[in-house]
Amino acid sequence: MIVGAGPAGLLLAYQLVTNGVPVRVLERHPDFEREFRGEFLQPAVLGTLEQLGILPLLVDQTLAFPDVERRLFVGKTRRVMVPGGKERGSLISQPGLLALLHVLCSRFPHYQLDFGTTALQTLRENGRVVALKTRREGTEGRVDGDVFIDCSGRNSGLRKDVGIQTESNQVPADVVWLRFDFSDAPELLPESLDVHMFGKGVVAVFHRTTRSRLQVAYSAPGDLGGLRKNLPELRRQLLPTVPEKLRPHLEAKLDENTETQFLRVVVDRLERWHVPGLLFLGDAAHTMSPSGGQGLNLALRDSIVAANHLLDAVRAGQPIDERVFQKIQDERRPEADQIQAMQTRVHRMVMAPMFVEHLMFTVLGVVLKLSKKASQGSQGVTRVDMRYGIPVAQLPR
Repeated sequence: MIVGAGPAGLLLAYQLVTNGVPVRVLERHPDFEREFRGEFLQPAVLGTLEQLGILPLLVDQTLAFPDVERRLFVGKTRRVMVPGGKERGSLISQPGLLALLHVLCSRFPHYQLDFGTTALQTLRENGRVVALKTRREGTEGRVDGDVFIDCSGRNSGLRKDVGIQTESNQVPADVVWLRFDFSDAPELLPESLDVHMFGKGVVAVFHRTTRSRLQVAYSAPGDLGGLRKNLPELRRQLLPTVPEKLRPHLEAKLDENTETQFLRVVVDRLERWHVPGLLFLGDAAHTMSPSGGQGLNLALRDSIVAANHLLDAVRAGQPIDERVFQKIQDERRPEADQIQAMQTRVHRMVMAPMFVEHLMFTVLGVVLKLSKKASQGSQGVTRVDMRYGIPVAQLPR
């Protein structure tokens, strides 16, 4: 049983279902047709989706933009480099990816996806999770299962229900997410994912989506929940951060009808990712800051490693118990801890005045040139191998 039909949940389902394991997925939303924040896939994940044949399908359907570069700026125009060098990934449509994975899994009779079903709490016998209390169309029910895996993200109610201790890192700012329709001027949409730092905690991120929309993430100290509702003040703060090519269009489009979302930035992790019968993965196990777009990518790598160990146990005829869950945590926790520590350092760094940021990146640029460490790839990212990945071309029709 998988809770959450997001990228991690459905990629995990794909690996299990295509290897003969019955899977039922519970998803609280009624469908996949909603806008997602994280849509940048890093090379460490793209290689796996390429091998499965999933990425080429998304590209062919214009549901993915390959070879997109993430760029970092101090202010509007000064581009700076970081350890790891240039990073190129793909912007993908999450609804498109999820729909494709669902269609592929649906070729197998032992797969089921229940939309509009919310997991409310765990039901236990002899200390083990054996069922979930659910709600669907206003009616409460019970769903039984042998093994439960929660991939439902940062707002998972189950992580609170089981009472596992949470470790948190304080971060200094939240985010207002804005979305603009650029179907009238798609040629103006950026070809890259651009991050602009303006000192004292002000950061603005700009990238396109596969639906000719522009996503803008604006982070700054203060009450961003209130800022989201104060259009004149939002315009006063946001518009000076917008690149010159985009500014006239955002100035015209930013009004009371603009889609906005407030995101409370959290960096935390469960001390233990499992209880008997239930495993947490992705943001449900380690909630990431949006810094660096790491949440989606870590969650996908979590699902790959989880499938490896789960299928190892199935093929060996061994029970899927806490020993298996602990192997998954032991393999994945070091990277999650490392990335979260890096995110916390980045949040502290962007709180410096802009002239200090200029100085820091000047020094860093000299160091990188001298040490020749500006190699291709994402710093701190762990590549994982999908041991049981079955390419789309080998699936039954």
